[in-house]
Amino acid sequence: MIFECGLAAETQVETPEGPMEIRKVAGKQIPVFTRESSGRVRFRLMRDVRLRASAVPVLKVRLDNGGWFRALPRQGVFLQNLECATLDQIRPGTLLCPAFHYPPGYRYRTDGGDEQVSAAGWQVVAIEPDGEADVYSLTVFPERCFFVSAGVLLRSD
Repeated sequence: MIFECGLAAETQVETPEGPMEIRKVAGKQIPVFTRESSGRVRFRLMRDVRLRASAVPVLKVRLDNGGWFRALPRQGVFLQNLECATLDQIRPGTLLCPAFHYPPGYRYRTDGGDEQVSAAGWQVVAIEPDGEADVYSLTVFPERCFFVSAGVLLRSD
């Protein structure tokens, strides 16, 4: 399967200083959240952040946690079981690998006070074409993955 790293300019990545738009870190090396193969979440340097293409078609992914991000259709995303798929392969209802989750079946209250039952992943509510955008690529070694601020794990290559 061929993956293409390409985040829309306003998509935010998770850093120790909080969410940062990918376009604002172009040309820099910054620490971002990643996940080791053991499952441990840690920081690694995000490198080679650069404009990949201008005005190309992107998809918008909306999640049940209220988060969203925009990226190329062939952007790799990790499913709840840690398999990787491209955005153009996932559908509403797909569970994605979260940065944090309660155990499956755990009951918790949202910030709005609603009771929810944990699915141990963030569910895709909608995925749809969302116009064109400038897209940026990046690399995170050695894990080759990073978290966007929407709370899900993406591939960096």
